[in-house]
Amino acid sequence: MMKTKLLSLLFIGFFALNGAGQDDSKYGSTPEEVDECKKNLSLYREYRDQKLSDQALPFWRKAFNACPKSAKTIYTDGAKFYKEILNGIYKDEAKVEERNAYIDTLMLIYDKRIEHFGEEGKVLTYKGNDLYKYDPSRAEEANAIFKRSMELMQMNTDAIAASKYYQTLYGLYKEGKVEKSDLLVEYMPVLDILEFNIAKLEDEKKKERYVKAKGNLDAFFIKIAECEDIFRILGERIAQSPNDIELNKKALAVMNKRDCTDDPLFLEVAERVYADKPTASAAYSIGIQKLKAKEYGDAQKYFEEAADLCGDCIDINQYYLRAGQSAVIQGKSSKARALAKKILANDPSNGDALMLIGDAMAAAAKSCDDGKLGSAGAYWLAVDYYQKAKNADPDIAAKANQKISGYKKYFPPKTDIFFHGLDNGSSYTVECFGEVTTVRSSD
Repeated sequence: MMKTKLLSLLFIGFFALNGAGQDDSKYGSTPEEVDECKKNLSLYREYRDQKLSDQALPFWRKAFNACPKSAKTIYTDGAKFYKEILNGIYKDEAKVEERNAYIDTLMLIYDKRIEHFGEEGKVLTYKGNDLYKYDPSRAEEANAIFKRSMELMQMNTDAIAASKYYQTLYGLYKEGKVEKSDLLVEYMPVLDILEFNIAKLEDEKKKERYVKAKGNLDAFFIKIAECEDIFRILGERIAQSPNDIELNKKALAVMNKRDCTDDPLFLEVAERVYADKPTASAAYSIGIQKLKAKEYGDAQKYFEEAADLCGDCIDINQYYLRAGQSAVIQGKSSKARALAKKILANDPSNGDALMLIGDAMAAAAKSCDDGKLGSAGAYWLAVDYYQKAKNADPDIAAKANQKISGYKKYFPPKTDIFFHGLDNGSSYTVECFGEVTTVRSSD
């Protein structure tokens, strides 16, 4: 029954390939070559359609060699057949020679596809990606393939080619085959391609590929870029086009991401971006510079503006935190605590926000004298919040412990506690903050 069905399918397929009025020149130069080509095309396709790749492959090879100009699907199907084989063996160290032979065949398929059907930039993306996947030791070769694809495709470069070009370049840097300057110089052109496509694409699935590629690009860039390198490379680029706002935005994003804020270039770029159109990133950047200049009121203003412009962006807690820290320095305890509570509304276990509340209470302790135990209540509360902070975030435990140790010396002695009819462990309301804490002595 299966044999009858297959013969029937072959008859239909062969009839279709021999349709009336069809130009046979792409199948061969003689009637015999044409018949042989069409027969092998029909046979491999029927097995392919039944997902019988092993049976399809011998006929595919004959078609590939006999009539390379007949159809692009010879090359797309051939790549699928050989990738199926490679997927099963490429990690097996005992089959390295076999793997290499199959890789060479796969590379030949891509080369022949380019030779007969063009689309070189597009096909080179597939070629480079498969080469690097199946044999990472050939990263230098893959890198050259991706580079050529980008040269041909320009702003239409595929997300994979752009991302893997930089990834392989990073790998070559780790092997000592390229310089750090190569990675720094190549970062911006690749970023331009990715952001161009993120901005223009309306198809969300296609856009997501470029968004992911940009994330990968930034991850590798951050690993190698020291601030002095960033300032030098970006400074040279911006000096060539100082009024290019998009370039300034990208440079500002890079400097913020890498926390490179100590060079005059940072403020210069931030102010240029802010003047064009206030953004959360630009406002935050100016706030950082104001903070370093000890202009705390202005710093707080810019940080809060950054939070307002941010909306519900991922960095909003950082903006609130910086604003709160600026408020503490100015003695604005209630403002700092209000900002910290905004962070906790977004993230109830945020250790930095709990630390900020502790700092605000400790800073306001002298103005929180209740006429009984002086400022002790404020310090007790501050220590409570430091304890909560380190419980919430072990990464800040050392900093919290240091503050706890520092403020315990302001706890009253047992004699003062006893004089006011209290004991260690008693509840105590700190009226200026409207919160309850626990009595503790310094001895």
